[in-house]
Amino acid sequence: MRLSPSILVFFISAMCLFMTRCVPDNKIKSTKIAINLSNKEVREIINLQDKHDIKSLYRYFKDENPTNRYLALMAFGSIQDPTAVDSLYPMLNDPVMEVRSAAAYAIGQSGNIKATDKLIAAFSSRDTLDINNEFNSNILEAVGKLGAASDLKALATIKTYRTTDTLLLLGQSRAIYRMALRGITTDEGTSRMVDLLYTFGVPEKVRLYAAHYLARAKNISPELYKVRLIEVFGKDPNPNIRMALATAFGKSQDLDFLSAIKAKYSTEQDYRVMCNILRSLGSYPYADVRNLLLEKTKDQNIHIATVAADVILQKGIVEDVPEYAKFDTVTIPWQVRAKMNGAVLNHTALYFTKSKTAFTERIFVNYKNSSSDYEKAAYINAISYDPFNFQQLINLYKTEKSHLLRIAALEGLGAILTNPNFFRAFGNGYGQVKASMLNTFLDAIQQGDPGEISVVSEILKNPDLQWREWIKDVNALEPALKKLSLPRDQEAYNGLMSAVSYLKEETFKPTQPNYNHPIDWEVINLLSDSTIAAVKTSKGLIRMVLYKNLAPGSVANFVTLADSNFYNQKVFHRVVPNFVIQTGCPRGDGYGGLDYSIRTEVPMEYYDDEGYVGMASAGPHTEGTQLFITHSPTPHLDGKYTIFGKVVEGMDVVNKITVGDYINEIIIVK
Repeated sequence: MRLSPSILVFFISAMCLFMTRCVPDNKIKSTKIAINLSNKEVREIINLQDKHDIKSLYRYFKDENPTNRYLALMAFGSIQDPTAVDSLYPMLNDPVMEVRSAAAYAIGQSGNIKATDKLIAAFSSRDTLDINNEFNSNILEAVGKLGAASDLKALATIKTYRTTDTLLLLGQSRAIYRMALRGITTDEGTSRMVDLLYTFGVPEKVRLYAAHYLARAKNISPELYKVRLIEVFGKDPNPNIRMALATAFGKSQDLDFLSAIKAKYSTEQDYRVMCNILRSLGSYPYADVRNLLLEKTKDQNIHIATVAADVILQKGIVEDVPEYAKFDTVTIPWQVRAKMNGAVLNHTALYFTKSKTAFTERIFVNYKNSSSDYEKAAYINAISYDPFNFQQLINLYKTEKSHLLRIAALEGLGAILTNPNFFRAFGNGYGQVKASMLNTFLDAIQQGDPGEISVVSEILKNPDLQWREWIKDVNALEPALKKLSLPRDQEAYNGLMSAVSYLKEETFKPTQPNYNHPIDWEVINLLSDSTIAAVKTSKGLIRMVLYKNLAPGSVANFVTLADSNFYNQKVFHRVVPNFVIQTGCPRGDGYGGLDYSIRTEVPMEYYDDEGYVGMASAGPHTEGTQLFITHSPTPHLDGKYTIFGKVVEGMDVVNKITVGDYINEIIIVK
């Protein structure tokens, strides 16, 4: 165990008074943090963050103005440089609470696991009169981002915090949750999160992280706590808690959980909770949930119906294939029809080739009658559930002009290769089929399209497909890199380099775009703290407040694009029920952008509610034009994806958006 006994006692006895420290130079008198984007020094610090000019940022650590020290530390929270921690440690002793809190946050964001002991030593080292404060809360969370299993055990066994110790409880719950996201769990951690979720009077944000821990943590046994969890699930008025627990119940085969899910199925009014309930039903024996799933495929809420159809697509049975086929004879949304079409092919016996061929022809009729490329792509996905359709997918790739459809065909080929029936379908002839697919993949790379390259790269670096034995001249892939435009095509570039490195058995480290798009402060000058973006969509109006103080670079970029009508007619190309809606891609397939990139901005802001507006990215500092809006809390995105706004009106519209809906225009109400 890394922790010494004294440190362990230190954590567990956190409410006690101990440790002293040297107070830094008290010549620094001001204690107020006031961010004014009109201030020259404030802008300079933010510009240095934008440039990743670490050395120049260091000098602000000694600035008399605490706002400047605070902003310099927040810059490191976004830059996330693990080599900077030695310079960050002294700032844990800053006389201003908000400044040392920012230091703790920045260290946690660094990813440097060696910093854990320094954080632990700083915990409550000066605030002996009131340790329930933001600094100690951030210390706890930072330990969760960096610490080991032994640290988790120490964190989880602190039970002396009272329900009124809001910040300490929040830090503890976030810490245990962050550990789980890193794959580190212990029985003590799970027990503590269940206690926090179940205890009356614990703050709702704390309970939210506890519930999301149960939903996302791997290798835990929620059935050990089923009595309390089922009680909360049945009675809790907060849908955010219910939806997380619905997901958690799907991680177990315990029939008591299934009974609880079925009971809530009959009464649940929040469509988001219902989506998670349906996904969880897929974890149980199909015979026990069949009727529930089939019923919801006819639900008037398109998200509920689509999720139900998707579960059937993945979990259905051969005996029900005639029932699935009936969906092709009634009037239903194409999102549901396409998935049920796929279910027919996926669950028909492998060698019922005549039946599958005939039904594939029916799918092609739907394909040809489609009113949009998004609908066509859904039917291409359906076709891919029969391995024998590989040649049709190759032909679609060769004949279609739309990149969206060509990408769908490539994804379909990848799905066939990973289909459990692939080798059974082709027997000794599998090599010829695989070689034919490989030729298509290599041709796609040589075409130089960033979307196609991204998809193929993911297929080529799948270790289960063993491409190292098939691709003899890996260097032949590299000329395609020159066809990509950086920084616009950073995702494709890193994807292909990653595939090449895998094939060569070399270590890969993704590259980040160089500084290339300064913040337009003239745009920021025109905005107030209450500036609203009115987003007129094909489904209605969404109004969102812009967070210029938290993410000035992202806000300036968004406003510039909106004012230039860039977002007009942009499609919502990605919709994941009860997760996000995403738009802003010039190509409409998620692989497009403009010829620049902006930086990730992640100060201490959290995805702990619905309606947050974030920047989509392909890794740190690769953002550009694409954005998303969340349907519900998504705390696994905390500290990774820029938040630059929040919906204040029109969440009902957000919840109605489906793939293919679009933005008419965006008006910035300054």
